[in-house]
Amino acid sequence: MKIPLLACTPLAAALLWAAALGIDSGPFSPGSALLVVTGLLALATVGMVGVTVTGGRWAHRTLVVAVTEMLFLAVVHPIDALWIVALIGTVLSGVALFSPALIVGLRKLPAASGPPIRAVVLPLLLIGLPFPLGIAAWDEASAGTLVVGLSAPLAALWFARVFPGGLLVVRVIWPALAIGLAFTQWLAPEVVSASSGIAVAVLAWHPSVGVAFHPPREMGTVHPIPPELAPREVLDSADIDEHGRPAR
Repeated sequence: MKIPLLACTPLAAALLWAAALGIDSGPFSPGSALLVVTGLLALATVGMVGVTVTGGRWAHRTLVVAVTEMLFLAVVHPIDALWIVALIGTVLSGVALFSPALIVGLRKLPAASGPPIRAVVLPLLLIGLPFPLGIAAWDEASAGTLVVGLSAPLAALWFARVFPGGLLVVRVIWPALAIGLAFTQWLAPEVVSASSGIAVAVLAWHPSVGVAFHPPREMGTVHPIPPELAPREVLDSADIDEHGRPAR
């Protein structure tokens, strides 16, 4: 029970920062604050589920990234009562993430049947993209910036849930959207959007990602076993003798 509770602390802290930005967005425009909150909550949620369900090291690292993002918000956000509460939650989250009770429950080695590393990094990159994109467009988030940022987690969900066309979404559709709309944005979000589109396309076109999305299937074969070689209990259950004839 300790691990799920400890893994929930970053999400609780992320919710506090979401409330803080909702009341006072500080240096961020409303659209930028929306992107920042979306990316932060998405990373914290995925990391919490990953640590709780699988004990994956990738999930623990994802939560570390989420806590680092919250520390960044503590630096740029105006100090008020909710800022103090959110900062306390962030510090407690950092302590919980590196507590022995949580560390001992993490996998020491990758799962033997787990997905390839690129197939894990790809959706995490898409899920976390709204945060840096919102930071880059801190003063004004254009419509193109919002479309790219808010569609990234949806593309990650489409791929991770193996919905029809999910591989096409991360290989062609979303990268084309991110690169195409990059030219409608200001310089900083333009760089983040275009580079993210290129990075996602490079990851998605790796053969291991295609195999993770469409695992190879092999048709099974049936080889008859002579009755003389079948175990006795199998013959008895089929009510036949060692010669394959009905038992009397």
